[in-house]
Amino acid sequence: MGSEQPDSRRSAADGTVPISRRNVLLASGGVALLPGLAAGGRTDDPIPDRSPGDLDLEAYLENPAMVAENQTEPHVPTIPFPSVEAALDGDRRCASQSERRDRSPFVRSLEGEWEFVWSLTPDGAPDDFDAVDDWDRIDVPSVWQTEGYGHAMYRNVPVPMTPYEPPEVPDTINPVGTYRRTVTVPGNWTNDRRTFLRFEGIKSAAFVWVNGRYVGYDQGSMTPAEYDVTDALEPGKNTVAVQVYRWSDGTYLENQDMWHFAGIYRDAYLYSTPEVHLRDYAVRTDVDENYEDATLTVDAEVADRSRADADGDGRGGEKKHERAEPDSYTLRAHLFDPDGDHVTTFEADVDVSAGDSVGVTLETDVSDPRKWSAEHPHLYRLGLELVPAGSNRPLEAQLERVGFREYEIVDGQVRVNGEPVEFRGVNRHEHDPVRGRTMTTERIREDLELLKRSNVNAIRTSHYPNDPEFAALADEYGFYVQDEVNAETHQNEELVNDHPEFDPSFMDRFRRMVQRDKNHPSIFTWSTGNEAGLGPAHFEMAEYATDVDDTRFLYHQANNGGVAPFAPIIGPRYVSPDELEGFALDEDEDRPVIMGEYSHAMGNSLGLMKPFWETIREHDQLQGGFVWDWVDQTLYEDLTITPDESGTGNDGALHGNPSIVETDRGSALALSGLDDWVELYRDPSLDVTEPGLTVEAVVKPREPWTGADPYVTKGDTQYALQMADEETLEWFVYDPDEEWVTVSAPVPDDWTGSWHHVAGVHTGTELRLYVDGELLETTEHSGTIDRSRQPVNVGRNATLHTDGYEGWLSNAVFDSVRIYDRALSPAELASDRAADDAILDLAFEEFRDEGTFRSYGVSPFCINGTIFADRTPQPELWELKKAHQPVGIDPVDQAAGVVEIHNRFHFTPLSALETTWELTDGETVLQDGVLSLEVEPGATREVTVPFDEPDLEPGAEYWLTVSVALAEDTRWADAGHEVAFEQFAVPFDVPEPPLERIDSMPSTSVSR
Repeated sequence: MGSEQPDSRRSAADGTVPISRRNVLLASGGVALLPGLAAGGRTDDPIPDRSPGDLDLEAYLENPAMVAENQTEPHVPTIPFPSVEAALDGDRRCASQSERRDRSPFVRSLEGEWEFVWSLTPDGAPDDFDAVDDWDRIDVPSVWQTEGYGHAMYRNVPVPMTPYEPPEVPDTINPVGTYRRTVTVPGNWTNDRRTFLRFEGIKSAAFVWVNGRYVGYDQGSMTPAEYDVTDALEPGKNTVAVQVYRWSDGTYLENQDMWHFAGIYRDAYLYSTPEVHLRDYAVRTDVDENYEDATLTVDAEVADRSRADADGDGRGGEKKHERAEPDSYTLRAHLFDPDGDHVTTFEADVDVSAGDSVGVTLETDVSDPRKWSAEHPHLYRLGLELVPAGSNRPLEAQLERVGFREYEIVDGQVRVNGEPVEFRGVNRHEHDPVRGRTMTTERIREDLELLKRSNVNAIRTSHYPNDPEFAALADEYGFYVQDEVNAETHQNEELVNDHPEFDPSFMDRFRRMVQRDKNHPSIFTWSTGNEAGLGPAHFEMAEYATDVDDTRFLYHQANNGGVAPFAPIIGPRYVSPDELEGFALDEDEDRPVIMGEYSHAMGNSLGLMKPFWETIREHDQLQGGFVWDWVDQTLYEDLTITPDESGTGNDGALHGNPSIVETDRGSALALSGLDDWVELYRDPSLDVTEPGLTVEAVVKPREPWTGADPYVTKGDTQYALQMADEETLEWFVYDPDEEWVTVSAPVPDDWTGSWHHVAGVHTGTELRLYVDGELLETTEHSGTIDRSRQPVNVGRNATLHTDGYEGWLSNAVFDSVRIYDRALSPAELASDRAADDAILDLAFEEFRDEGTFRSYGVSPFCINGTIFADRTPQPELWELKKAHQPVGIDPVDQAAGVVEIHNRFHFTPLSALETTWELTDGETVLQDGVLSLEVEPGATREVTVPFDEPDLEPGAEYWLTVSVALAEDTRWADAGHEVAFEQFAVPFDVPEPPLERIDSMPSTSVSR
């Protein structure tokens, strides 16, 4: 992390504002109090109280400098207890952070049912909570799309909204979720205490009120938002209200390759502290040069909030307890080993004045602690208690888990506790097929246990900080984690350079991540971004991380080969094994190489895992990488069918979340533009290729224009009736010789908001375009129509509208859609007729529920995991496990049973595992046994498998299988779980089988 950095400041000559580290840190509130701590000071500028109707949305949603309002400074998660003993008891009894919070008398969960109102537009959102008469109900945490509201959208490269220029967001369609619930606050929380409201994740932007009083704004999305709400609370029942906007200027930094959701999707809770409070602390372990003894350092911040006013932000509330002199306290730390035994107690005194925050450092030496690693994740408990001078009764206590470990780069290798390691990693999105972005503790545990069983020891949090529970469990299970900032601008990788106004937002996201996660031993790198270019904001992040945390490394994943001047590790992306080897052969490059993304696991994939890992193990500088990616991103959606009344069976399947509406024409289907459409799975009856074709629909176009209105299409190379632009209707067929043959015309003046009958006809000699029975335009064409592999869609073009599409789909209401394999006459088009000879007739009057299906949205590019979304392994997972296996077994002399054993564990001797062997003839186990292997970590030795030559059967094949398995139960697998195996043909001198005479074989015959 000490790499020399080029000057990251822009020159004034290019017309942009020069950026310095101090400017960025001040803009984001990140001036360090002590190494690893964020400043705990608050602005003295009061914020006005306001209702939802008073908000100037543009000043918040289209202002990259407005990343948060009235929030506390970021810090490690706080779970206050009355004593260290109570905190330890909560930790022993609970399996998750959520459960530990529930055991604290000073935490009130806000999980569960909230009142909820959803609106498609900001204008439709309530501007007075008390005026809402009809609240729905929604569970928190959740994304509202999986709860039946709004629209989940998948995009890879583009921002999932109609093209706007940064920092602008849609003025009309920008869905809003309004949440409200009551919570009972104990009476003692309002006496000489401060109470905080914390949301672990809200996407994308949120305004918050308590008892009708405005308390602040957040745009962090993947990191916590926290508000001091003390002066807004009352003893007893209180009302918390939140308005969440789906899109903000922050959306431009959240363009990851994933489904896009919105809502309060992570935990929310209130917690209460004394006015004098342990606000934050950074824990550091320094292991000596022999990797035996260690120094444990705690840099802590003690804050006296007794002069803090309303919501802790300078609202001008009454100041109290003013003192001329600071009060004295002792910050005491109790260290307990992984078995729960007390190791040591150390402390420091601190004086703090009313309204101030003071840093204090505690330090102690620990003799030969058990070291943390991914193989042996030994966790100590550190109980911290703040005690007033002259008292033995703590004001409060908190608990942290500590892993003694040392990350270094030595001789071009990343080392853990002095040992070079292989990073056998995957990229992991947070995805659940039922809950979307919301991850339960059970689902996270399921992932981590399956990863451990698959020989994965490293995880990249692609491409955002994960739920706080994830890092805690990664510490517990043992993984090397790359923590990645929530900053991807794949739609414009030069945004970081083109739009310097986003610099505070880049920096704020990084700072929040570092401050939240700084105490987790599993995190070995901070990633400054994915597919977001390389610019001044990234250098500012790097400088910040270097200043506050020199125990970890920096990593950067621009689409430039994964190289940044400040990053001491190279992260190539999607290279071949030969290209990977080129980094090791480059005499000018001595940095460790850990691939950021490789072996794209889509479909029948991972075929190069063996050559990749053979290459990695040939060169010390190559240390592994992160496979793309862990889990398929399919969503379970209701399968709703609208029947085809033509008799040909071309039923339509609804995608997204279209609305069934009642009109004066009967039932109709309303498509929002936000990835709603009807799909007709391919049938030869719709592959009309000869002249004689009619496509018609009764449709009500709506405002706003969404960039596309594909009414009825069969891809982009067969036929389509659609809007060419906001004012032009077109009808085309695709001729294999002439390509697109199109007829178009301006739409009538009353186009939007009115029902229209639109039709495209191919007569055999010309194309005709009709609106409301009137022929608008014709063009000559007597050729054929090409066949497209794409299905017929209503409201979408299956060729164009995929993961790379910049925009929305059809915003219209459909009353009917018909297709004929003949040309209807003008009289037929003008008449109200039956569809007796149609090959498709969708009347949208009937809808059938036929269960659920696995949806990938507009493109299957999001289903590239090694496991299915329900966590069922795919075949390639076995290939990944085999390539990653931490024990190599190579043949030396198979007939004599001599094999070479490579122990690729970094800290585990093979004597700690059980190694067995079997000799088979392909069907029957002939001999078996146990091998006692004394092979130290990183060592190689030859061993002889003690089998005897069996009675050899003519023509038989003999196989030796050596298997290495767990000898004892672990938290992630039972004893006997296989971690490595190899199988060899044993070349015994097997007699040839006798040949069978042809005339002795039974006769055969072939009939047709």
